[in-house]
Amino acid sequence: MPINYLYIDDERTETLQSLIDCLENESEDKLKIKHKQVMNSIKAIVNFIKAGIDESTPFSGVIIDQDLKAESDDGNKADYFGTTLAQHLRTEMALSNIDSMPLVLLSNEDVIVESFEPDDASKNLFDYVVKKKEVVKPATRERVVRMLLSLVSAYSLARDCKKPLGSDLVIDEIQILLNCNTQMLEYTDNRFIDFLSSKASDPHALVGSIYSTLVQSAGTLLTEGMLKTKLGVSCCSRSWDTVKQQFEEYRYFGPFNELKARWWFAGIEDWWFKIHPDDVLQSLTCEERVSILREKLKLPDLTPIVTRYQNGDQSMHLWVNCVVSGHPLDPYDALRVRDPDAKVWEQPKYLDLLTHLNGKADKYVIHADDKKKVKRLIARLKPDVNE
Repeated sequence: MPINYLYIDDERTETLQSLIDCLENESEDKLKIKHKQVMNSIKAIVNFIKAGIDESTPFSGVIIDQDLKAESDDGNKADYFGTTLAQHLRTEMALSNIDSMPLVLLSNEDVIVESFEPDDASKNLFDYVVKKKEVVKPATRERVVRMLLSLVSAYSLARDCKKPLGSDLVIDEIQILLNCNTQMLEYTDNRFIDFLSSKASDPHALVGSIYSTLVQSAGTLLTEGMLKTKLGVSCCSRSWDTVKQQFEEYRYFGPFNELKARWWFAGIEDWWFKIHPDDVLQSLTCEERVSILREKLKLPDLTPIVTRYQNGDQSMHLWVNCVVSGHPLDPYDALRVRDPDAKVWEQPKYLDLLTHLNGKADKYVIHADDKKKVKRLIARLKPDVNE
């Protein structure tokens, strides 16, 4: 049975049909989107959501446009914006008048979309925001569909875990929620576990916390690019897939796992200790890490990451990735991003010097303590700004 989203937009269905079709087709019919123009009141929308498409087909999420000023074909005109509607729906969910479900902002107004990007989705009205004009791009369309489906799955898990106000999740419930084994939780920062436990009464906050401080965060989980950096392995290594097979038991299978493959870093560290207990990963250069992997895994053609700064003195104890370009970096050679909302268990975000100098990181502001570091890095790394 497909997942059903209600789409509130003041434009006519005929105008939006191509957008709806491309999302539904991308999902291979796992997703169905029912468009509805503005109604005469927010209460009418709430009642429509309660009723569902029919008695047996409820809505699992709501997509909302911000600008709802056009009059509908039925003569209805909204006296509210999409954000006002979203706030009211969140209140109805908190009061249990309607099921907690994902709210997605889909708008042509860039300023609105960017201002509502959920840096911490546990505090935001919207679980996801999308620029309407970007949906025509295949890569964006695929990402949007995956997110819409993943959000519904995550909310379903969170509703199953819901408890009365003041009650916390216990460790067994968190293990079920994150679909992981006991060992992974034992290695996970207790402050994150405690943070997650406290969200038991609010599915929206629980889903947002998992997404923003675990899935989208570096440190506890690793993307494939991060995993290669930690092991010092070049992205061009032909034997990489063989290496990756070693880590199947450490894959993340919790909420949002469909978006991108991720691995529990604690599991990777434990694996490394088993094959080479003499040195921790971060203490070794990429060449040294790969040399050990070649020997232990019998993969002679495995290649290490090479320096990005051929003319300078770059540390090859690579450990983190640029938040924009993905280039591997030693924190010693990186610039921290200002991120006042980051939780204590999250790894800082970093920028590569060249990415910063070439103006590709305008969205990010360098941490105040690292601004003086720019000149020192230029002198030591000698970057080619034409690269």
